[in-house]
Amino acid sequence: MYEVEIKNLQTKARIGIKPQERKRFQKLLITLRFNYKIKNRSNLDNIKYLKDYSSIVKFLKLFVENSKYKSLERLVFECSNSLQKNFKIKNISICVNKIEVAKRYKCESLSVKK
Repeated sequence: MYEVEIKNLQTKARIGIKPQERKRFQKLLITLRFNYKIKNRSNLDNIKYLKDYSSIVKFLKLFVENSKYKSLERLVFECSNSLQKNFKIKNISICVNKIEVAKRYKCESLSVKK
């Protein structure tokens, strides 16, 4: 079993419960973890059997930037479902951190994880 981690991917979204929060983009950091199996060691160099990290990162950034969810919880849920569906990956752990809001509250992180 191989575990992949894409840590602190910087992106942005219009997100927030209050309408004024959604007026402008907010910076987000996203950490995605998932694992998958490769049945045969001879396939370790064959892209056909590997996950395309570049495609996953591009998809995730685009998905988040085009999202219109109000809560981090909904964003995390929808990201997870979309990644499972589009890339056939399971055991997803995704964490979204609102870094600007965290700074405002003088804390290191304000995030939601599933």
